[in-house]
Amino acid sequence: MTPSIREGDWLLVDPSVGRWPRRGAVVVFREPGSDLLAIKRVAGRPGDWVPYSDAWLRLADDEAWLLSDADDEVLAADGHGRAVDSRSYGPVPVEALVGRAWFRYWPLRRVGRLPKPPSRAFRRGPGPAPRD
Repeated sequence: MTPSIREGDWLLVDPSVGRWPRRGAVVVFREPGSDLLAIKRVAGRPGDWVPYSDAWLRLADDEAWLLSDADDEVLAADGHGRAVDSRSYGPVPVEALVGRAWFRYWPLRRVGRLPKPPSRAFRRGPGPAPRD
């Protein structure tokens, strides 16, 4: 989630969410297939159309599309591989949602609300405009 969230950041997470938060929200969830905790940004909500494998995919009523803030070029420049997000493992069911991260309280020089998402995260597909 670089540059929005960096290694060593301490975040407040609201575990009381029972459905996918609005687009742009940062969420903690269990990665499909590995059960590891991960943090990504909601780029698509239930019913949205999202780009997937040279086509468009419509999300089910309990699914979200989660993306990293860093693009592959930035990750490669930092010595990492491709981003591991919904482009790799597909839609994420609401059962995997742990909570919504909303505030950074450490380190002191970075204290505050989490930044807004990059505009490229909200590419939408065919169909009517989604409701938030």
